Order: sequence, then structure tokens, then C-alpha cells
Amino acid sequence: MKILTFIGLFAYGFSNLVHAEPLTCHTGPVVIEIAQGNWQVTSCSDSKSLVFVTMKDNPSMPFVFIVKRSADEVSIRGEGNGNKVFTQQAYLALKGMSMANFDELVQATLQIQNTSSQTQKIYEKTDHSRVN
Repeated sequence: MKILTFIGLFAYGFSNLVHAEPLTCHTGPVVIEIAQGNWQVTSCSDSKSLVFVTMKDNPSMPFVFIVKRSADEVSIRGEGNGNKVFTQQAYLALKGMSMANFDELVQATLQIQNTSSQTQKIYEKTDHSRVN
């Protein structure tokens, strides 16, 4: 019976993993300066995670950081071929950020997204026909 219970719980857990919503990170972007370079920041569909991508002339370029957050933990993962001195400085700056700092960035990306949506709605409602 214990084996069947284990198999049932395993199957239930696996089915939840299979049906998990994909994480998309397209909200924003906002631009911030970290470690002497500009980074484009987008937030993700979980309203917690953030993606930091190097911008033109950033000495860390090319590089990306993914910041995933839970209630009390922050996970920072980076990938790229940028200058290691600058990517390390950026990592340390991100590591030093508080949950409130990350929340502010998420809110900033949402404001950009809402502004873009409002602009699009206004554009769609405007009569674009020409009068001759």
C-alpha cells in the first residue's frame, strides 16, 4: 500500500509539473544602470522574476541575469561572455538588492506595460482615415 501511495503522489506531482504554466518575461522594459553599464530589465509572468540584459556599450555585454524569487529567497543566475570584472560587479550589485528593490523594478515594468497598452488602445480608437 505504501508503494501505491508513493506512486500515486509521484504521478500527481509529475502531472502538476507537466501542466505548469510557462514563465514568460516580456513585461517592460525599463533601463537601469548597474556596475557602470545600462541593463534592460523585464519582469516575468509570475510577477516576481526579472531578466536583466546588457545594452549597447555595456562592458558586461553580452550577458543576461535571471533573478527568480520566492517568498524569502532570491536566486540569481547569469550567462554570457561579457567582461568578467564587470559581470561580477553587476552580480554583487544584484545580490545586494532587497526584495523591495526587486518589487519596485517589477512595478516599473508593469507601468511601462500599462502605458504601452493604453497608447495602443487610444491608437485603435482613433479614426486614422484621411479626409480629402
